[in-house]
Amino acid sequence: MKIFISHSSQNKNYGNELVDLLTGIGVKDDEIIFTSNDAYGIPIGQNIFYWLKSRISEKPHVLYLLSPEYYRSVACLNEMGAAWVVENKHTMIFTPEFNLSSPEFLNGAINPREIGFYIDNHDKLIAFVESLRIDFVISLNQVLISQKIRLFLENIKTFNPIVVSSPELSPVVSNNVSFKDQELATHEQKIQVKPIVNRTEMNSAKSRLLMDLESNKLKDEDVLLIHYIIETGRFKLGTGWRSSQEIENIKVWEEVQELNHSLSTNYDNALRRFEMKNVTEVSETTSYGNPREISIKEEIKNELLNMSDELLSKIDEVFQRNKKTSTW
Repeated sequence: MKIFISHSSQNKNYGNELVDLLTGIGVKDDEIIFTSNDAYGIPIGQNIFYWLKSRISEKPHVLYLLSPEYYRSVACLNEMGAAWVVENKHTMIFTPEFNLSSPEFLNGAINPREIGFYIDNHDKLIAFVESLRIDFVISLNQVLISQKIRLFLENIKTFNPIVVSSPELSPVVSNNVSFKDQELATHEQKIQVKPIVNRTEMNSAKSRLLMDLESNKLKDEDVLLIHYIIETGRFKLGTGWRSSQEIENIKVWEEVQELNHSLSTNYDNALRRFEMKNVTEVSETTSYGNPREISIKEEIKNELLNMSDELLSKIDEVFQRNKKTSTW
């Protein structure tokens, strides 16, 4: 099994980042076909069309990197059709500006009702990585995977939007797969991009959690729990009978970070304080209605992902203080 990234050459920046993410989590170099990079492309002397035809007939896992540029490329549409004919396993990944209501997508070879995801959707990327374990050897180090995904998201945020002139591909920005009808643009327009969050504005109305962090009122295990959530991307945490499973995950994280066991020892108490500060909400219950999973509220999640340098420094101070080798 190989991974074939079907893409427009105009989107090779996204493709290169996908390759870095895949190799970073454990996929081998020789398991990836990405024609915009010589290291993963077509061998010298090979006819490009025959070579691609033979690779597709081997039934690789095709990643369709769908964009307005993809549907304007005859070569890309030929790739899509060839892969569809041989019934390849595939995943649809949308660039941020891709419009799910475009006629090309709705009437194309791929079933538009299949679930895909936008390339800048953190939670969907985690699910995508986990799905690859069926066919590929993926790292078991969840901290490493979280770091690679975070770096990937940071890098693609820097990409400049491409100007769309086609009236049939009205741009839309969304992290959710939605088939809501939209008015098609009738004139040239620039792709809408997500506004950059100003950290000063984001922190002008802090939650109680961040206010207590700023005032040094949080216990070390509370601060470490914040760090654990951000570092591993675990915005859903085990509680009740699932606490023991979460604590085991935390112990692994502590070992990797060379931390003492302050958080794993006091996890339940820290989680209880988070609940009292209105940081969490129940996201899953047992058949008897008892909580077994809680989620960080969306507004709190946004705060944690957009903290000021001052707050990040306070977290790092506690982190360093709880290092096993610390002399504090």
